[in-house]
Amino acid sequence: PKDRIKEYFTGNMKEYDRIMKEDWVSDEWGDRRQELVFIGAGIDEAAITKALDDCLMDDEEMEKYLMDLQNYEQRTLTALASGGPSLVDLAGNDH
Repeated sequence: PKDRIKEYFTGNMKEYDRIMKEDWVSDEWGDRRQELVFIGAGIDEAAITKALDDCLMDDEEMEKYLMDLQNYEQRTLTALASGGPSLVDLAGNDH
């Protein structure tokens, strides 16, 4: 994945190097940087930050997500290989 994004920075290798150093988390997740801009008067930065932080998964939730994703991918591949449903949800329901 690192090589795939490098081409987008051919005119700015300094920014590519900065991303690799500061923002690149792992080969699995890549560049996880997110930037949001809020414009307005009287914005409560602490409240916004808390609301966004409350949306983050903890380690246990992340582990469950990864297991659910792996199970979903396996069920989908199995279903497609057998000529079955084109899409199944985590409960195995055909859509």
